[in-house]
Amino acid sequence: MKLVLTGGPSGGKTTLAQAIQKEFASAVVVVPEAASIIFGGGWPRRKNNIGVQHQQKAIYYVQREVEELLFEEKGDRLLVCDRGSLDGMAYWPGPGPGIDFLSAVGTTLEREIVRYDWIIHLDTAPASYYDLTNPLRNETFEEARKLNEKVKEAWSQHPQRFVIDNRESDHFFEKLQRALLVVERIIEGKSYAEIRSELVSDP
Repeated sequence: MKLVLTGGPSGGKTTLAQAIQKEFASAVVVVPEAASIIFGGGWPRRKNNIGVQHQQKAIYYVQREVEELLFEEKGDRLLVCDRGSLDGMAYWPGPGPGIDFLSAVGTTLEREIVRYDWIIHLDTAPASYYDLTNPLRNETFEEARKLNEKVKEAWSQHPQRFVIDNRESDHFFEKLQRALLVVERIIEGKSYAEIRSELVSDP
């Protein structure tokens, strides 16, 4: 099975992926974030429309190939993907004239949705916790907040998605614990309805 960790910038995805690897090492394989591979490797990052289109296409293709490689090697484990293919819809420039993201990479919404069994969306952290120390992050908090909503919309049709929001009483640790609970229940073989019911009943 494949599980996507997604959400806006500074939501805690990478930290959660590391925690999952530590807690469930024998049952999971973490698929690294394609954007970090590309940008960390020297991709000429741009903010203009043409530049963003090229980098989002590159991210999609790298992500697809890394997922397929690890699935062939470790398909008996839960593949935990640091972001999923539909995140590109949120980062694709628009609205406006020109080809859309799905057409640009030669796929459809339905095809991408069925690639993944589970989705965990981590909302961007509040402004007071927003992390600007990541050298690969170039979004302001307001840009991150808007991207968070676009990512949420991109995955809105997936039938097994959990949104881990920022509760008023939450510290990041509690937010992380809620997400880890979902992963634990998935590994245990619980159904979406069972896990959702447990999350809703959690005070």
